Amino acid sequence: MRRRRLAGDDGARARGGAGGSAGAHAARPEPVTIDLTVLDDDADQEHDQRSGRRGAPDRGTGRPAHRVAWAVAAVAVVLAGSVVAASVLDGARTVDLTALAGGLDPLETPPRTAWSVPVDPHGGVVVAPGTVVTVGDRLTAYAVEDGRPVWRSQPLGDGTTCLPGPEEVARDVVVCLRPTSARGHVRLTTVRSDTGRTVGTRVAAVAGSAVEPVGEADVVRAWSSGRDVVVVREDAATGDVRWERRLEHDRATGARLAARVPQSDVALDVSRGVVAVVAPGVVATFTEDGEPIESGEIWTVVRMTDGRYVGTAYGSGTASVYGEDGEESFRFAGRALEASLTDGSAPGVLLANTFGGVAGVDAATGDTVWTLPVAAYRAVARVDGLAVLETESSYHAVDVETGEQHWALRLPDRARWPALTDGSSLVVTRAEHGRPPELVSVALEDGDVEWTWRVPEGVYHVFTARGRLFLLGDDRLTAVS
Repeated sequence: MRRRRLAGDDGARARGGAGGSAGAHAARPEPVTIDLTVLDDDADQEHDQRSGRRGAPDRGTGRPAHRVAWAVAAVAVVLAGSVVAASVLDGARTVDLTALAGGLDPLETPPRTAWSVPVDPHGGVVVAPGTVVTVGDRLTAYAVEDGRPVWRSQPLGDGTTCLPGPEEVARDVVVCLRPTSARGHVRLTTVRSDTGRTVGTRVAAVAGSAVEPVGEADVVRAWSSGRDVVVVREDAATGDVRWERRLEHDRATGARLAARVPQSDVALDVSRGVVAVVAPGVVATFTEDGEPIESGEIWTVVRMTDGRYVGTAYGSGTASVYGEDGEESFRFAGRALEASLTDGSAPGVLLANTFGGVAGVDAATGDTVWTLPVAAYRAVARVDGLAVLETESSYHAVDVETGEQHWALRLPDRARWPALTDGSSLVVTRAEHGRPPELVSVALEDGDVEWTWRVPEGVYHVFTARGRLFLLGDDRLTAVS
């Protein structure tokens, strides 16, 4: 394999200030473009066909099947005029990337095995503070640093599944679900994630598997009540109710859903600060505190680091910014592009897919700041004022405030394991036909490929915990560094 280096000044790009029009940047220099296919003389250009096996890196997200299959996006608090702009900037928070799902400690060389433990092929893995927990007939927690056993829970019984999944952030409790003989009910067992002690066991009504963790020690669950749907947030261990909402069946909503995303059961998604519910004749989106954001229409909504929300209407090309109370502040054209991997930098500009390019949008007013003719449909990371956007066959690094494109990386044969970052590099997955996928580390500064690493056979998922990279296979969990 040949590693391609850029010229010393190729990646150097001065960053302009916020604001300005699209025309102000028309004379920007051409971005550095790298074709990853030159890295391997024997590279096969066909797409990886491993998607037929369980969990193979493909166009999926790695989320459990009961999650609502819609994309999500987010933004930042709006008041008025210059006061709003100041509020947006002041409201930004610096985020510790290693506390996020996909956040890495610096990984300057290809990974090496640090430790490995067996896993039940019918179980799973949960991320807890400082540990990773394997699910089998009971839970076993291993220290992230060295893999030593920390605790074991009481037996849980066959058919148990546990939350949160490995692609989510750690919480104070692990919530385990086991079917009961009563239809529409599960046995819900809550275990302290620091000690393994069981702190609550109860039977709860649930539609299918519509239970999701929220906050440090709560769950949201949903169930059918006649044709209506009931949604409740409660203490996972005790069932003490934080809020409850009854969503009435609406015939017109049912007709719209049937034409767009047919649902035969209740689908619940709790992620990125938002609770979303879809069922026959019912669709609604709430804040985690139960404040309504949208109802009757499908919107992809997420919360950003300053507490506001951004949402995109399904199929309409319209996005809205909401305050912390869920009230709409303004709308703008396009689909919001917000990365879950973000350090909270450059909060004054939002990104939008305009279905012919990408636009920078003033976070206080919704006005267009700049445009760029890159057909990106996803923002995979937003770090130090730089956003990495994904197209069908490439990645593009764009200055959030100015729209200047810094570099582009062609990666036609790629899989969709989640992107990872340590703040200076982006790790993505390349999949070649007939071969295990490989991880590719790309320097955020200039798009230079730093290293590639072939993933061992049998690995079907990668995730991070406390900054460390983990590989999950059919029968092994492996920590690498």
